[in-house]
Amino acid sequence: MTTRFSRSMVATFLALIGIGTAHAASSWSFTNGGNQSGSGAFGNTRTYTGDGDGGSLTLSAWSDTKNSSGGTQNAYIESAYLGTYSGGLGVTNRDAGTAGDTNEGTIQNSTSPGHTMDNNARYDSMLFDFGAGSSVTLKTVTVGWWKTDSDLTVLAYTGSGTPTFLSGDVGYSTLLSNGWSVVKASNSAHYTNAANGGVSQSANTAGYKPLSVNDLNISSRYWLVGALNTLVQSFPSADSNKDFIKIAGVTGEYGRVSEPTSAVLAGGGLLGLLALRRRRS
Repeated sequence: MTTRFSRSMVATFLALIGIGTAHAASSWSFTNGGNQSGSGAFGNTRTYTGDGDGGSLTLSAWSDTKNSSGGTQNAYIESAYLGTYSGGLGVTNRDAGTAGDTNEGTIQNSTSPGHTMDNNARYDSMLFDFGAGSSVTLKTVTVGWWKTDSDLTVLAYTGSGTPTFLSGDVGYSTLLSNGWSVVKASNSAHYTNAANGGVSQSANTAGYKPLSVNDLNISSRYWLVGALNTLVQSFPSADSNKDFIKIAGVTGEYGRVSEPTSAVLAGGGLLGLLALRRRRS
């Protein structure tokens, strides 16, 4: 006997397998402290809840300070301190006060602009983690307070598992061969003048201007945003200006990725519908 699917059965099945796959426009603002874990220490995190269906976003700070020596920049990536300040989130790395980064502030004694995310002597970055089972198509990044220059490097993690530098010795120069991808159609990792016309050294949040990113529409759980980083990818033109940046917020298309259990439930539901139809026949 041939069993035909009714329209109602197909609709029910599609509804079941579609649970958690819809994406919605969402925004996350970092002009407040968020929910902090590991207060006052390197490796801390800050968690923010997005507007609407935005879900939870956890941020952490990273810099190439592991095994660094003097002015050496080509070291491994390790955790830094993610601070909240007037104008957005900034980074304090572990080499504050050393020969390599004499202008960097400390966690307890932040100095301007040393508590920004910068590339003065080390390359600072922020890791965005939208959580297990979640994926975001990043749309804009908003630079808040900035000084001298506001160039950014933006990457999406398209590899398997978790980013390698979270558990191993990895430098910025190998990220593009370790699961990270550029998100610009021009194959560039960099965005110049990311403040997008916003006034330098301003704490006026109303004057901050979002910058459009990710024209490739890549979706990922993990995103890495940092001051212009020529170790990740060379910059085609000379740019001697140092970048001192705070990040005030991001927007994106947020969605939950279907879990395996959802597919199992969907399959079970379809089998049940088929069995009921056969008995009635």
